[in-house]
Amino acid sequence: MDTLVEQERKLMALLTRRVHETFTNARAAGVPAEVFDDVESIAASMAAALPTTHVYDLLVGPFYDTGGLTRWWGISRQAVNKAVAAGTVIACRLDDGQWVYPTWQFTDARTVHPHLIALWKALRTAADPWTCAVWLRSPQPELGDRTAVDWVTTGRSVEEPLALARADAERWAA
Repeated sequence: MDTLVEQERKLMALLTRRVHETFTNARAAGVPAEVFDDVESIAASMAAALPTTHVYDLLVGPFYDTGGLTRWWGISRQAVNKAVAAGTVIACRLDDGQWVYPTWQFTDARTVHPHLIALWKALRTAADPWTCAVWLRSPQPELGDRTAVDWVTTGRSVEEPLALARADAERWAA
């Protein structure tokens, strides 16, 4: 596993390359420099895509906070709140009332993996968000000691983990 210092170096190298490509393309297209005048906002938007850190990171993180998710998705806080209420995004509330959103639920297309939502909804019938998030990230013997998240996000059928989630939710509710 890479250290945070190594991860930071990798990220900075990738960002440097991509920013350079963006500016090269902008120059070639004749884009005026004024487009990039607000470098503080640009940097803030880029940093918003980075996961925030919390004590729960070790269990089920890393996470986006609401501000980071709104910027990453390009939507309002109200839209995020609506997704939380509808159960279409996995969200857990910290002790201070702040909502956090595990990064592992999102696809490369910035959507929530639909099979994870199916599992989430099955578990939420009988347990609080943190219990459900821990369950999703815990190795399951019936899945070859893989987590349900790993199972479905690598293209396997949702049926096996969904049956396990429903059975555990039923047991919790009893």
